This record gives sequence, structure tokens and C-alpha cells, in this order.
Amino acid sequence: MDTAKIIRKSYKFRIYPTKAQISILENTLDVCRELYNAALQERRDVWKLNKISISCFDQINQLPEIKKIRKDIKDVYSKILCEVLRQVDKTYQAFYSRICKKEKTGKPRIKGQNQFNSFCYSQNGFVLNENRLHLSKIGKIKIKLSRPVVGKVKTCTIKRENDKWFVVFSVETATEPLPKTGKEIGIDVGIENFATLSDGTQIKNSKFFQSTEKKLRVAQRRVSRRKKFSSGWKKAQKQVAKIYTKIKNQRADFQHKVSTKLVKEYDLIAIEKLNVSGVSKGFLSKQIHDVAWSNFFNMLRYKAESADRKLIEVNPRGTSQTCICGETVKKDLSVRLHQCEKCGLSQHRDIVSAKIILRLGQAAEMSPSEKISHKEITYAVRQSVSLESSNKTF
Repeated sequence: MDTAKIIRKSYKFRIYPTKAQISILENTLDVCRELYNAALQERRDVWKLNKISISCFDQINQLPEIKKIRKDIKDVYSKILCEVLRQVDKTYQAFYSRICKKEKTGKPRIKGQNQFNSFCYSQNGFVLNENRLHLSKIGKIKIKLSRPVVGKVKTCTIKRENDKWFVVFSVETATEPLPKTGKEIGIDVGIENFATLSDGTQIKNSKFFQSTEKKLRVAQRRVSRRKKFSSGWKKAQKQVAKIYTKIKNQRADFQHKVSTKLVKEYDLIAIEKLNVSGVSKGFLSKQIHDVAWSNFFNMLRYKAESADRKLIEVNPRGTSQTCICGETVKKDLSVRLHQCEKCGLSQHRDIVSAKIILRLGQAAEMSPSEKISHKEITYAVRQSVSLESSNKTF
């Protein structure tokens, strides 16, 4: 009998604060930003003067003394302030981690005005009651619950996105396995089509950014004509931000629908393990950022885990240059038709790639605990495909 796993899941809802509550929320963000910057600067100064690192707990222990001096900080719920200082600590831990890994590093930066757009209640300080969210030291705010919150709520994060306010609940919940379908699929992502499945299905690339690019250029020119930091400039900046938000929401809605459909229909999903940051440099960078493969793969990962589906990532090397009969068929990116002289297969190159990805995923699933090289897996796949080829299964 399968035992359910405990996972973390997020629920995001729109909230509708009153004008008075918006003022409190904005003041809370300002206090949090100021505290974040002060904690960051303190760490810099202590290191510069004494060459020692100040800990998160040292900074949290200073809060009672600070509250005696600053009434605006006293008006903010204490757990929110502690989370801000933990966020500073996490930023520094990530910075040190990049140094240890010899990756490209950038020092933690001071947050400018309107760059700090969220604060978090951890464990307590909030109560969700039907269509009202009670926040400590802020009050009851109307909330639109589009779906029930399932699981134990661990944190409650209030976010400002342009002029709209949202709440994000992070919950601990058990996985909800979906019934087995007995079907498996391989997915080849691309620019011509958003995704191509090994069964021949091609999912159209909606190109949300490209379709809105003209409107975005007009809005950005309007910003450039305004005097910086004037009321007109700020208004034009908000318009640009709204366009970007709409693009992001359209893309997320599309990817949620596609990923949910795939997880519901297939027990095993094989995808490419892509280095998106590496392939997004070059003349196709704008198109690659528009399709947002990383976001899509992340959706597939957590949805597959929640539904007890198998998601297998395979090395993409050679998947577009291999025929399903095992023959190597080299072709440039501009060549969209796969033609194999050995078996005579003539098919769209992305469909063939998706089939190879599925075969690699199936081979990797058979030996999940063994470290098999890509060459060995590819050889095993070619052998199995050759046997199927002789039985005319494709």
C-alpha cells in the first residue's frame, strides 16, 4: 500500500483591503524595507571594521531595544520583523554558497523604494475565516477564496503586485495520488512549438511577449519622454509594469493548464534536463525567455510529486540527432524534417526527439539506483527500439 508523502504547497489568493488598510500595509512594507537595509548595512560595517560576521539571532535580539526608540517598528507584528532579518541571513547564506561553488557572485544589495513588496507571518499572527483574513495589527481583510486551502498552513505572505494585493499560504499537506492511466510520454520543448509530445501532439507556442511587444514599446517610450520621478513618469512606469504582469499571468495560466493536463493523463513523463540559462544567450534569447521553460518544468515537478507521478529528466545531448531505429542523423537546426536513410522514417524532427526522450526516460527508470552513462542508456534504447522496429510497432 502506498504511503502518502508530506509536501509543501502554495495557495495564492486576491485580497481586497480598504484604503485605511492599504495605508497600513504600505507602511509595514516601508518599515520592513528599512529594517532589511539597516540589517544589511550593519553586517557590512561589522565585517569591514572587525572582520567578523554578525548572526541572525544577534540582530533579532536587538529588536526589543529598537522598538523602544522607534514607534513605527513597534506597530509592526514582531514575527514579521523576525522574518525580515531571516531573509537578510538567507541572502548572505546564498552569497557565501555561490562563493564556495566559485559561481558568479553579486553582493547583497540595499533595497530601493518599491523594491520590497512582501512581508511574511510565520506560524501565527493570522487567521483565515471564510471570506475574511485577520492579520495581527492590520485587521480583517476581504479575501476571494477561489479554492479550499488543504493542509496545515505554515506561513502567510502578503504581496503587492502593482496596485493589487495578494496573500500566499504555504501549507504542509499529504500527496494525493491520481489513479494510474498506464500511459507514458516524452516531451521535447522548442520555440517553433511550445512542446511536442512523443505521441505526435504539438502544443502551439502562444508567444505572449511577442504579441504584446508593440504595445510595450509604446508604453516604454512614454516613460522615456517623462521627467524622471515626476508624477507622469511614475504613472507611465505603472503602465509598463501592468503590461509585464499581464504577460506573466497569461503565460502562467497557459502553462498551468498544460502541466495539469499532462500530469493527469500520464504516469511517467520524460523531459530534457536543460541548462536554460546557458541556452538563453544568443540571438534566440528573447524567444527562449518568452516560452519560459524553467517555469513550466517547475510546475511539472511539483504537480507530478503531488500526484505521485514519475517525472524523469534525461540528458538532451544527441536527442535531436538520433533516429528511433538507432541511426545517427545529423541535421542543422534549420532543418525541421527528420529523414533517416536506414529505416526510411520521415517525420517532424521534434516528434522524433520526443520519442527518443521517452525511450531515455524509460531506460533510466528501469535502473534508477544505478549510475548509467548517457552512452550506455542510449545504446540500450537503440537496442530496444530496434527490436520494436522489427515487430513494426511504429
